[in-house]
Amino acid sequence: MTELAKRVLTALVGIPVFLLALVGPPTSVMPAGSTWVVLVMLIALMGMLEMLLAVEKRYPEVRVNRPLAMLSVYLPFDAWLGSQPQTTFLKGIRLVVASVVLVALAWEVWQAERLGKLGVWRNVGTAAFVVLYPGLLLGIWVKLRLIDAGCAGEGVWLSDGVRLILLTCVSMWVCDSAAYFVGKRFGRRRMSPRLSPRKSWEGAAAGTLLGTVAASLTALGTGLPPVTAAVLALVAIVMGQAGDLFESALKRELEIKDFGGFLPGHGGVMDRFDSLLFALPVVYLLSHFLPICS
Repeated sequence: MTELAKRVLTALVGIPVFLLALVGPPTSVMPAGSTWVVLVMLIALMGMLEMLLAVEKRYPEVRVNRPLAMLSVYLPFDAWLGSQPQTTFLKGIRLVVASVVLVALAWEVWQAERLGKLGVWRNVGTAAFVVLYPGLLLGIWVKLRLIDAGCAGEGVWLSDGVRLILLTCVSMWVCDSAAYFVGKRFGRRRMSPRLSPRKSWEGAAAGTLLGTVAASLTALGTGLPPVTAAVLALVAIVMGQAGDLFESALKRELEIKDFGGFLPGHGGVMDRFDSLLFALPVVYLLSHFLPICS
């Protein structure tokens, strides 16, 4: 089976699962965003494991502080739980998490003494990076899913957060596909020869244009203002391409092609969601300043 066939097959299976988790059941059955936060936490867990394995394979002397790195899985849950009404136990959970962080740091002291060698900066620093990327960014995914711009009652059948995520995903998926095919056929000018030699300016331009057009068309069916949709998509696509190159830089330094192989044709979880890791948070930020309701 060719790589293209694997990519298409994985997308045919993965996209419906992604969308089902995003929309979720009615709020009368389960709290809003509950299936989404489960999916995002799974992405965070698998992404964390992929990154830790890649780092420790490249640098055998590093032993990443796992309890601290696990915060990347907790942050999306904290974002969801903080939005739920009557979560009086949230403060208690955060105190427990803070205690775990202190124990994890104390563990580094004990390990340094027991092993007779220091590696605190490397072990804790790598774990902290994993917490920020992807943990913190995935937490914003959850906040975006739960955003309420007050569009209810205007003929809108999806929540505001769901519509914004759908818009971003459609624009990014169209952009990725257009950039891949146009770049492969017409690409001449390398966009980043050092970090990602296969990416071309021709592919990036085609992806940006078609992704923005796709977002404007999607807006017609989701109740978003077309101009707002185009602005959100344009900024999201630019940031998504930056996220793609950022991850390419990480992989170059680790001397790997992909972070994993869980998604055939796409690589690992981090390889598939690198663009959305940057795109969805910027859409969340812009949604506070742009008109979301038609």
